[in-house]
Amino acid sequence: MFRILARSARTGIVTDPDPLAPRVQLGFPTIDFTRCTACGDCAGACPTGALELGAAEAASSRTLSLGYASCIGCRECVHACSDGAITAGSAGELIGHTREQLTRRAAFDVEPATGRFRFRQEESVPGPSPAESAQALAARIRGRFGRSLHVRQVDAGSCNGCELEIAATANPVFDLERFGIHFVASPRHADLLLVTGPVTRNMEIALRRTLEATPEPRVVVAVGACGCSGGIFGEGTYASIGGVDRVAPVDVYVPGCPPSPRAILAGLFVAMGLREARVRAEVTPAR
Repeated sequence: MFRILARSARTGIVTDPDPLAPRVQLGFPTIDFTRCTACGDCAGACPTGALELGAAEAASSRTLSLGYASCIGCRECVHACSDGAITAGSAGELIGHTREQLTRRAAFDVEPATGRFRFRQEESVPGPSPAESAQALAARIRGRFGRSLHVRQVDAGSCNGCELEIAATANPVFDLERFGIHFVASPRHADLLLVTGPVTRNMEIALRRTLEATPEPRVVVAVGACGCSGGIFGEGTYASIGGVDRVAPVDVYVPGCPPSPRAILAGLFVAMGLREARVRAEVTPAR
């Protein structure tokens, strides 16, 4: 017993005081559209279709999009890009309220003299970042433990990679319960559904019933590339319906394969603020 106490004293406190602080890590690929020639090599190398080369109205133009909801971080696009426009980034926490917010898209026009495409403009929809959303909510949330969040996690067909990262949010390093976030066994006790995996056809009915059993105002968070878009399993196949939003309305998307515990915490913080706003809207009488 004394050896255990002595070892604990030497270990000290391992809880991360700021789990959302920026850290250097391998994250999602980044693309510099100004260096891109829209050759399509990256789109051909992407196993999930996260990079998509689109034909525009005229033959003299085309579009290229990078959808982080489908990105699994394999970095095949980095090796395939001969222009050096795609690099391995360090941002691993991306949060969006729609798939479109997690997509970067640019338009290109052909140069008549060379026949090569040149960047014209970017057509992205801005989405909340952890710095703009999760950290803005964190200080208010930490001081209001009365606004706790009860989470029911649903595995709709995951490989369990996301489940490992979700479990890590409850370890001594991240300790999500200090923020008033708790996992519960029944959807009837839940405020939020945390759904992973592409929705398999065998799990579709179970997910719908779980959604119906969760009381309003509920929030749905899709975790991982599979949950956000179907990931490498795609959508509309013989065994998989696809992303969670094909079955249930998704309020927050947390992409990654798998997303880090910090990204999952950031998504839960955004979801907590969203649910607080809905609760206030319900209790505030209309004028």
